[in-house]
Amino acid sequence: MAVSADLYRTFLGVGLYLSFSRAAKELGVSQSAISQSIKQLEGELNMPLFVRTTKSV
Repeated sequence: MAVSADLYRTFLGVGLYLSFSRAAKELGVSQSAISQSIKQLEGELNMPLFVRTTKSV
């Protein structure tokens, strides 16, 4: 299983900023794209990567 560099970049951005919307802004993509990428990565790894709350991850 090869995970793309873009998925890792997205994962690191969310981890750094603790926010999907902030990571999206900093990475220059939509919040929806961040959500889809994290969902894809979680599916490929078969595990959740973040504990999501209404305020942050």
